[in-house]
Amino acid sequence: MEEQIITVRIRTAGEPCELSDEQIRSWYASRIAALFDPRNGTPEITVEVERKTV
Repeated sequence: MEEQIITVRIRTAGEPCELSDEQIRSWYASRIAALFDPRNGTPEITVEVERKTV
């Protein structure tokens, strides 16, 4: 078996998101995990959230 590292960066602009940082991490992690074959185990997913006011 091989190790794969997949990096996903999402940048959005507009109104501030109503979700907390933890809710955002959970939302992306749960949906990204659904893309992987469950026979290979649960993927380790790290989602970083950075907020800036422009």
